[in-house]
Amino acid sequence: MLIILMVADVSRAAGDSKLRITQVESNLPNLKLFVELENVNLDNSKLKKNLSIKLNDTPAQITDIQSVKNGNKVAENTAYLVLVDTSASMQNSLSEVQSILKELFSFVSSEDKIAVFSVSNKLQLVKDFMSNDSSDQVSRNLQNALSLDASAGTYIYSGIREAYDRGRTAPDIPSRRIIILVTDGGVEGDCLSCDDLKNYLDVDRLPVYTLILSQQASIDEDFKNAADQIGERTGGQSFVSMSGNKLFAQFKASQEKSSVLMLRCDNFKPLNLQAKLTVSLPGGQEEIKQTVKFTATPAVENTTELNNQQNLRTSYYGVMVILIPMILSLFIILVIGRVLITKDEQPL
Repeated sequence: MLIILMVADVSRAAGDSKLRITQVESNLPNLKLFVELENVNLDNSKLKKNLSIKLNDTPAQITDIQSVKNGNKVAENTAYLVLVDTSASMQNSLSEVQSILKELFSFVSSEDKIAVFSVSNKLQLVKDFMSNDSSDQVSRNLQNALSLDASAGTYIYSGIREAYDRGRTAPDIPSRRIIILVTDGGVEGDCLSCDDLKNYLDVDRLPVYTLILSQQASIDEDFKNAADQIGERTGGQSFVSMSGNKLFAQFKASQEKSSVLMLRCDNFKPLNLQAKLTVSLPGGQEEIKQTVKFTATPAVENTTELNNQQNLRTSYYGVMVILIPMILSLFIILVIGRVLITKDEQPL
């Protein structure tokens, strides 16, 4: 179950060490926390010893830490929602988009899922999660979409919002879900502003990674700032390069720094299901710290046991429905028989 989160505060240690919370799954008293640790040179045993995690003021026990992806070993499967800008300015970047898609299709495991969308004046499905289209087929479909959508506007913020909705509600895909936006930057004609989108993203938390195909010197600064803010709000990041291979390498590096922390907090009692989660790690003169708010969802009850109890109650009811009329009938027969016998025994 994907849980509501919003970034409230981040403080960094001296140096370049960073801690980024990307997603949380809550099935109280168990929680699953996804984090990215950058320039933190600790193995999992030392990390487990040094990390401090609290829900409100209640400490949470770390029961296990695993790398989300380490070579061919995958601790947690992922669903990727890939949004590709198909506005006119992307005509010259199609080969770099193809490189990104080829790298991504090679990067994912067999149990991961990928959906691809084109973004112009609306979000259009190019590949759904369940299809087995290759990256080459997806690239051809995007090229067709690009020829049709080139003059239709660039509704990037609206596209991200719709992808968020799809990512939250899509069934039968891994619970860890990531949005990847591939664009050359810039928004045209979108009725949704960056501020509107940031407020909307507080409703739920899927990390958004923006891969911007542009030169640093010529990038749209307003869009780059918006992409950075969206990344900070959601637990994602933004990267800039003219090279699709370099952009994907940066994204891949961020994923290889991701860990999944298994938590348990038996004594935690949320107020109206709302809670604050704080993760901190000592580092240099100042600790690395991030605080987020989330909805603490209780674990689903044992429905099998409940169904068995319900079936048992139903069985008792059915038996009583049958037995009670039988008993009443037998009682009436006995009474009538008794009356008749008594009447026969009376003297004339």
